[in-house]
Amino acid sequence: MMERQEITDKVIQVLAEMLHRKPETIRMDSTLMDDLEMDSFTAIEMLFQLEDQYEIEIPDEQVQAFKTVLDIVDYLEIRLNEDEPLRE
Repeated sequence: MMERQEITDKVIQVLAEMLHRKPETIRMDSTLMDDLEMDSFTAIEMLFQLEDQYEIEIPDEQVQAFKTVLDIVDYLEIRLNEDEPLRE
């Protein structure tokens, strides 16, 4: 089971490195396009980084669904814990 905080920390670390920002400036409600000024090229690069990090495949079209940092963390948490029974 992948812990949510662990996923959050890793996503923020990847974003901070890619966008040349301090991790503490990236919040869960930061929007990728507006707040973090991420372009589509950088978004695809981020997908590759996360795929490598977690050894999963993320469909390219999924990147369009990511509006905030929270969206990425939610998606990864679900994907990484798919083989675990979901708690209702």
